[in-house]
Amino acid sequence: VPDTLKDMRLYGALLNAYVGAKIRDKAETLMEQMRNKGYCITPLPYNVMMTLYMKLDELDKVEELVSEMKQKKISLDSYSYNIWLSARGSQGSPESMEQVFQEMDLDPRIVPNWTTFSTMASMYAKSGQLEKAEQCLRNLETRITNRDRMPYHYLLSLYGSLGNRGEVYRVWNIYKSVFPKIPNWGYHSVISSLVRSGDIEGAEKLYEEWLPVKSSFDPKIGNL
Repeated sequence: VPDTLKDMRLYGALLNAYVGAKIRDKAETLMEQMRNKGYCITPLPYNVMMTLYMKLDELDKVEELVSEMKQKKISLDSYSYNIWLSARGSQGSPESMEQVFQEMDLDPRIVPNWTTFSTMASMYAKSGQLEKAEQCLRNLETRITNRDRMPYHYLLSLYGSLGNRGEVYRVWNIYKSVFPKIPNWGYHSVISSLVRSGDIEGAEKLYEEWLPVKSSFDPKIGNL
């Protein structure tokens, strides 16, 4: 492996560590060193730094990094777009979020994934645009691939937030048909969603269903 590639990997690993620990000053200093060494030629370091700024709620910094990528002709990948979408949505402007999605949709290299639609659904729900939120959830469902549990948890949670208990049950039944064994966090998702949608009786029934099959006691479920 060439020394340059080793250096890029080392710098990238260190950047990830700083961002994971939210050590902003060291992350920014290292990012600048990576720029000077010519290591910022892919979306990866930008995505890592955008993740940091999302954690710190510094959304303007996300916009600055996207602008830098475009200026340097570094193509955004699906992670870049999804972080940018989330930043725009977090600003409380669904319209500006939609502009990012339109740009993403027109990019021939990118196929919006389930994370894209879960992000948009969450933002629409927060702004009270329930029909758009539900359309995004329908799109999310078509993007589920392989045996990935996470999209089902997002679907359950978001339908619960929308108060749509019928869809919570429908998704739950699909989830159980795909995965014979449901972990504690799966029950946590559906029970909390039913509580949010006002179906306390249904939540209690599922709690009773969970008790004999639980892998180990999870006090978070009992506290819902």
